[in-house]
Amino acid sequence: MIVMLTLLNIFVMSQNQSNPYTVHIIVMESTGVLFNGTSYRVNFLKPLLELAVEDHQAIFGDFINISYKLVETVPGPSQIGALAASVYYTDKVNVFFGPVSNEGVITLSYMALQWNLPVITPRGNDPVSRNNSIFPNIICMHPYDKYDMFRVTMQICKKYDWKHLSLFTDFNKEVMKTTGDVFKNYVSSQAEMVTYDLFNLNTNDDELLKKLIESSSNSRVYILLMSLPDVRRCLLLAARLGMTSREYLYIVPDIEGSVNTNQSPWQFKDTDDMAAKKAFQTVMFINIQRPLSSDFSGLLKRLNQQMYGSDVSKYVTSTYSDEEENVKQSSIMAQQHILSGYYNAFMIYLTAVNETLAEGKNISDGVRLVDRMGNRTYVGKTGVIQIDYEGNRVINFSFSDMIDEMNGTFEDVVWYIDLTGQINTKLGYSQFWPAGEGYVKDIPDCGYLHELCQSDTSDTTVAVSCGIVACILAMSIGITVVLRIRYNTLKKDLYWWKINLDEMQPIKNNLTKSTFSSGFYHSATNATESSVASNGIYLYKGNMVRLNPLCDTNIHVTQSLLTEFDQIRDINHSNLQRVLGAMLEGDRKMIVTEYCHKGTLQEILMDTKYTLDSVFIFSILSDIVKALTFLNKHPLRVHGRLTSDVCMIDSRFSVKIACYGLPTIYDHIKLQNKNQSLEKDLLWVAPELLRHGGNPTPLGDVYSLAIIMSEMLTRDEPYSNDKESMTLKELVEKIKSFQDPPYRPTVSTTPELMTMESLMRKCWDEDPERRPSLHSIHSIINKLMVKVNKSGGLVDNLLQRLEKYSSNLEKIVDEKVDELRQEKQKSEELLKQMLPASVADRLKAGLTVEPEFYDCVTIYFSDIVGFTVICSQLTPVQIINLLNDLYSCFDEIIGNYDVYKVETIGDAYMVVSGLPTRNGNEHASQIAKMSLALLRSVSNFTIRELSKEKLKLRIGLNSGPVCAGVVGLKMPRYCLFGDAVNTASRMESNGVEFKIHMSSSTTNILRKFYKFVIESRGVVDIKGKGLMETFWLLGEDQQSENPG
Repeated sequence: MIVMLTLLNIFVMSQNQSNPYTVHIIVMESTGVLFNGTSYRVNFLKPLLELAVEDHQAIFGDFINISYKLVETVPGPSQIGALAASVYYTDKVNVFFGPVSNEGVITLSYMALQWNLPVITPRGNDPVSRNNSIFPNIICMHPYDKYDMFRVTMQICKKYDWKHLSLFTDFNKEVMKTTGDVFKNYVSSQAEMVTYDLFNLNTNDDELLKKLIESSSNSRVYILLMSLPDVRRCLLLAARLGMTSREYLYIVPDIEGSVNTNQSPWQFKDTDDMAAKKAFQTVMFINIQRPLSSDFSGLLKRLNQQMYGSDVSKYVTSTYSDEEENVKQSSIMAQQHILSGYYNAFMIYLTAVNETLAEGKNISDGVRLVDRMGNRTYVGKTGVIQIDYEGNRVINFSFSDMIDEMNGTFEDVVWYIDLTGQINTKLGYSQFWPAGEGYVKDIPDCGYLHELCQSDTSDTTVAVSCGIVACILAMSIGITVVLRIRYNTLKKDLYWWKINLDEMQPIKNNLTKSTFSSGFYHSATNATESSVASNGIYLYKGNMVRLNPLCDTNIHVTQSLLTEFDQIRDINHSNLQRVLGAMLEGDRKMIVTEYCHKGTLQEILMDTKYTLDSVFIFSILSDIVKALTFLNKHPLRVHGRLTSDVCMIDSRFSVKIACYGLPTIYDHIKLQNKNQSLEKDLLWVAPELLRHGGNPTPLGDVYSLAIIMSEMLTRDEPYSNDKESMTLKELVEKIKSFQDPPYRPTVSTTPELMTMESLMRKCWDEDPERRPSLHSIHSIINKLMVKVNKSGGLVDNLLQRLEKYSSNLEKIVDEKVDELRQEKQKSEELLKQMLPASVADRLKAGLTVEPEFYDCVTIYFSDIVGFTVICSQLTPVQIINLLNDLYSCFDEIIGNYDVYKVETIGDAYMVVSGLPTRNGNEHASQIAKMSLALLRSVSNFTIRELSKEKLKLRIGLNSGPVCAGVVGLKMPRYCLFGDAVNTASRMESNGVEFKIHMSSSTTNILRKFYKFVIESRGVVDIKGKGLMETFWLLGEDQQSENPG
């Protein structure tokens, strides 16, 4: 190729010695993150382009002048589109290089196609960008997608006649779940080649062991779609079952790029390393082939010397911590792919430009230029480069095997040339199978269950066999008995969580604060169970616990639920709220947890009496991250329901996370109960889970942690600024939508918390793979805590904070005492309005109010004649306003007399005089005067809405003996009992409007005063009383005097 280019160069120079041509190159790239957390700097590209120009001039000379411009973008297709348009209309452009992001490539390619300009991207693995019919102007230098990896996997299966495969996939991780689905669909399309079994890795070790045993009856070749730590976990379990012998092979497509030939992927520097090294002898990794040419190493050295004079890996940054060596190594590998992609893109384009100019054609025709670059092979510093007819570079793959069993190192031993499907083996290396005994067979010689190997039997063999069978039979009986006992013990142990309410003692403590408000639980004060203490706090086995009534009672004990309880049984972490048991029988469904005195983190954040300094904030964050890290290493793997409402605070201000595990309970509640609290929890859910659903992921927990960070920085609920203008559903839809930038809470903070804000924004990144790991987050928080504690130790800071709380509490106590005095005075006044003063005083003193008999009192009854007709013309609110106006008028009048208002019921009004303080015969006179005053006031009373209507008051009076006392504990009432009360009511109901109807008992007392005008009504038949002589009270004679 170099000879051809040299001849081409001589020809071009001879034709154009005096007419140099200028090529205008625009490189558009961001400092954004690549796949798997790898980031890079745009300033790599300038020296890399200079090297490409230098190498080009070494071949073609100085005929072409190269003008280039680096345009640094930010992630997001809209920004890339705007910058591309700005560059196109302000600068001369012949070609666009970049960007790495698929969205940016598609946006730029659409625009460049309208301008007939080529786009050459170092990546381009989106199916749309790879489609030549849509984008005939694009060259993709690294168009790798999952189907390529699967096609290679199936090709190797076909070559070695493997027709029975078992696929193990980690559905807990979004990228693996998606990859597993794609692989399943791909295998289904190749059904004539293979059969397969699909297993989920989202389980504990015991369940995974069962899955491995089950799969061993159907296959010996396994495909593991999971991260490297899970590959190691799976192989260690397989080794326990003897499934890492020469009969087994584990193919691991390196989806995440986490395997490097210079490292030992089995080595985690723990006690299992030796067992893992032996188990990994059965593993074959499938990787993207790295540049093989020695010239590429030289190119990297030249690049390093031109930039920094040091190794390129030093400048490969990662969002992960330095301790995560595997991730760091894969980041360097990904960096090499991008660097080689850009360099090759520059060289191939400049070659096509020279060829086009040599033919005397115009290089401004971008589509024609791209067509020239496609469907050909180039040989350069990175090795052989093949571009297919659609403009996509053909990706080659390599297979890695452990060639040094002593040291356990892996090397590439087989290369798969994708363009031809050719499989090439490393020179001097013929086998890449366990123990070097030939490739693994699809079906072992003796079958999966050794059913194909049966030896000939003789009489001796039969006799021996019979003896053995007899021994085995006897042993089996004994083992059966033992297993039966063991089974009963285990069965009983599966119900360790069952708790009876009788085992617990309620604690009545008005000072308890915890009011767990998670959407999965009822608040204790809202519990419908009458047998549950009002505050939900109990004493169980000497410890304070909380009963959390579940929102849904339609939950039943199943085998899966028993397994879930078994998973959380032994969880004992200082930052996880222990689940002590549950009550799931009958209509009572409750979870019993340890009690946290300070309530939830959200309550602490909303309570202004707490001063949250940076030490306190970082301590809270550290506790949360510790809990999530523990869950991530536990078989549960993930929390999945993380909000500030499930972060409980104990008496020492430590965080204990609740609502982990038990998906049968919590997921059922989420499906069956669309209550406001559960809908609100969606504000903490990662957008990728809101859009597509699926199982929770650890990176989803990282996003939820970021939302909690925003709450801590603002001391307010997330998205609080937008809640007034948008409904909860609209907020969730906005989070789910693809916006640029993504929709997130508005946060402003102090300078000392700027690092935390930066960490928060990384944790809620739209791309889950760009979010930092829990290990990285914990490292950053630890560094921040060390920084803020430079002025003193943690104990000193805690003491200072306690002194602040102490002074704040003294001030708060004084304020509360003053408020208490005022409220007490209001309560006493209200009590005296509800009950007689003497009765109220006895109740305040804590004394009982015994019923009391009174020889003679006078009772007043009244109601409004035609009140029903008036009500029919008014609304309910207007009726209430009418009665309030009328009785306010009455109450003001009766305050001038020695009387006590007993009650009002509708339009009925009841008053008594002569109790609880006796006043001789004055009670009849006081009631009579009051009745006349009320009658006068009614004649002047006006109804607001019916000004022409007049209220017609009807009054009845009676005097006699009664018994009075306080009835009831809630809403206590001072009630009167006796026939005198009934007679007074009969006087009112048999009376006439605008008149006062009296019994003879009241009349006889009034006549002693010689100042009331009384008239006999005659004999009246009173219901329930028979014939009675009654009287009218017509008025009061102001000239008369009482002789006594």
